[in-house]
Amino acid sequence: MKMTQTPKVGIMVEITREFGRGLCRGISELARETCAFIPYLIEASALRKPEELRGYDGFVARVMNDRIAATLAATGRPIVDVYYDRPRDGFAIVKTRHSRIGALAAEHFLARRFRNFAFCGFAGGRFSAYCRAAFTRALAKHGMKCANYDPDPAAHYAFSPQVLINEQMRQAPDASALARWLRQLPKPIAIFCPNDLRAWQLVHICKQRKIDVPREVAILGLDNDILVCGLSNPMISSIDPDTEAIGRCAASTLIQLMGDRHFSAKRIVRQVDPIGVVERTSTEVYPIEPQWISDALVFMNRNISRNLTASDIYRQVGLSHTQVDKGFRSRLGTSVQGEIAAMRLERAQHLLTSTTLSIAEIAPRCGFSSPQYLIRSFTKKFGKPPAAWRHHKPTKVG
Repeated sequence: MKMTQTPKVGIMVEITREFGRGLCRGISELARETCAFIPYLIEASALRKPEELRGYDGFVARVMNDRIAATLAATGRPIVDVYYDRPRDGFAIVKTRHSRIGALAAEHFLARRFRNFAFCGFAGGRFSAYCRAAFTRALAKHGMKCANYDPDPAAHYAFSPQVLINEQMRQAPDASALARWLRQLPKPIAIFCPNDLRAWQLVHICKQRKIDVPREVAILGLDNDILVCGLSNPMISSIDPDTEAIGRCAASTLIQLMGDRHFSAKRIVRQVDPIGVVERTSTEVYPIEPQWISDALVFMNRNISRNLTASDIYRQVGLSHTQVDKGFRSRLGTSVQGEIAAMRLERAQHLLTSTTLSIAEIAPRCGFSSPQYLIRSFTKKFGKPPAAWRHHKPTKVG
């Protein structure tokens, strides 16, 4: 499609949530860098006729229903869908890699030595089901099972992106059913929710029912919506899906489509890897008895960037080194110093996967005295140096 003017791109996403705002940031960043298009926000709820979209050369949209899909399709312009609830003919798709989301949730809970797991989703869309399947598969690889909450289809409206966030941060419409489900679950248990709003509702119900979060129920959300996670007490741990990268990928895909009218959108499905888990208080627990061992592990996790020694742990828990080492070997199968070393390497793995920090920058964040010490320890444990390990991790976009 030959154009004499800079293309106008319609952005149809809700900006009341962090997910939509992150998409807009990624799209606008690419627009500034490339000068390939000018982005304009469009209010989907006010849209009625295709004629209202004249003058736009393409669209990035969360296609949430058939009405929006039909209106966009009638324009005859290229469309990139970032809602990914269902495939639609003629729409390119850019979405989060669900398999990686499920793996991150499972890895986060397994690293904290949970043995009971559950998924708390919602009705009215496929995304919740995608996350549940990915989480269940990831746990099954470790021989673990997952209990699932079967939501009431009548309550699906509560999670529509068109519903204002302050309306959603109220009592869950299926609160009574959720409370009954929580009561019958084995404790302690780790629960993954497919968005932060569902996690917020679950924390709220636990507080009402005097269920301790995170000691009895650890809760992990998705989207890393700082407003929602921060308004919860305890604050909610969440997977960051890298919405800015999704926005950039969607805009890049649209530029490609607008530049070649023979390029078929049907064959485009691009996936973006999430960044990783942003840990907050709702999962800051290790379900291990006696309680002092759990407390010691939380202390280690919070202070792993320091030059921690076994003596620091003895002082923290107020027990002799003989008692502490005996407890660690009995319950964890390793010494205190061995657990510190393992936690440092786990943190290094996380930073290698979720950031672009150099080895020199990662080393002090994990408590290593030098990059060389990190490289030696990492290579001995995993059979390859950190740079090679990072190189063989999945690419961000594919």
